Amino acid sequence: MEVSVRIRGHTLFLAAALLLLLAAPAAGRTVSIEEALQSTKQNNITWKSLAESLVQIDSLRDTAIALFLPKISADVSWVHLGERHTPDMSGFADMGEFLGQLAMVAAMEHPDNTIVQGWDPSLFEDSGDSGSSFDNFVPVQDMLTGTFSLLIPIIDPTSIPFIQGAYDQYDAVVQRVGYGREQILYGVAKAYYGMLTVQNLITVSERSIEAANQHHKSAEVRASLQTATQLEVKRAELEVTRSESQRVEFLAGLEQARASFRYLTGLEGAIDLTRPALDVSAGEKPLDHWLDAARTQRKDLVASKIELLVAEHELTRVWMKYLPTLNLFGQATLDNNEKQRFDDDPFNWSVGATLALTIWDGGIREAELRAAESKQRQAGMAVQDLQRKIQSEVEAAYQALRDAEAVLKLAERQLEVAHATQQLAKASEEAGVATSLEVIDANTMVFASEAQVLGARLGRAMAVLDLLSACGSPVPFDEEK
Repeated sequence: MEVSVRIRGHTLFLAAALLLLLAAPAAGRTVSIEEALQSTKQNNITWKSLAESLVQIDSLRDTAIALFLPKISADVSWVHLGERHTPDMSGFADMGEFLGQLAMVAAMEHPDNTIVQGWDPSLFEDSGDSGSSFDNFVPVQDMLTGTFSLLIPIIDPTSIPFIQGAYDQYDAVVQRVGYGREQILYGVAKAYYGMLTVQNLITVSERSIEAANQHHKSAEVRASLQTATQLEVKRAELEVTRSESQRVEFLAGLEQARASFRYLTGLEGAIDLTRPALDVSAGEKPLDHWLDAARTQRKDLVASKIELLVAEHELTRVWMKYLPTLNLFGQATLDNNEKQRFDDDPFNWSVGATLALTIWDGGIREAELRAAESKQRQAGMAVQDLQRKIQSEVEAAYQALRDAEAVLKLAERQLEVAHATQQLAKASEEAGVATSLEVIDANTMVFASEAQVLGARLGRAMAVLDLLSACGSPVPFDEEK
């Protein structure tokens, strides 16, 4: 009797300590899967960053359009010249005086010469100016020049395929962004189901703890009445400890799942989930239905086909480099360089046209052609490879769904057998033909089967989501499809 009291006191102390340590966190607000998906769109950083890809690729379209528009430029230059020393021109003056004397002698000897008659001796006479004749060629101290230019593209063969490729690239990025966001939403949906399963496993573990405690108390009572052994009491106490340990593991897993879920959705605080209504009839449709859906709905496949068009446009753009380009231009200039100008008008303008044709560039275009043709072949092979990959993913997801449904049916049958075994064990124990160990094993089988059913339901839900994702279908819970 003393042993029984000591064991009972130890058990109560252990139960109280575990109750304090394993107290569940306060229940949080209930969040539906639709609310989680909507919060993901508003708060997920990856979702937002994908939108920046559209902004960046849209600038390429603006650049392509700018190739057809006129180009206007203005250029203003200002030059300040500092002090300069005037060169010594005395040598040129002596030479001029000598040449003048020779010319006078020649004029006197040949007065009837036509050149001599038109000669002016004053050109070689000293003008009496104290300054040097070199001063007339010194520019102004400040030179200011303004130029306004206008270039109008008329014919640029490379611009047409360039703008076609820019628009196709934008369409491809739109599909890539849509595919990336779709995968984020599917990831949230899978995390939601995983978190919900752990939440339900905690409920199962709590029921297991309650049943184990009741059986432990019953074993202690029967031991005090000499109808049960201490081994049976210890086995019942061990079952309580094992169930409480499982609950601790589930609680830790739930907190980890909540942390990941908060990161994906941006939801804060404690979160409780409700089971969403998921259509699980996907396995009833034939495989060909899902393969056809994948070929038309997968956004990454559409993007790959568009990128093949982009490669073709790039190849055309390189071929266009063999054609000439035609541009019109106009230019107006205003300056204050009076001494360097040929006339007195500070303003002048000009218009013209340029026709450019590259005859030989050293083989650059031929090298670009080989690279463009290679990229086109590579893009075509990428489309073929992705088609095979998608077919493989759909087939694997379809088979996984069928296997998950089979596993779920077996788990449900096993749970039915476990419940029947539990009832039979309890009835046999009451009739005295079964031991408490058999009842403990039956209870353990029931809760293990319930956990297995929850896992099988999670597996089927994941398989359905994987199949829908492999086919490019919208998330079935998203209100904004």
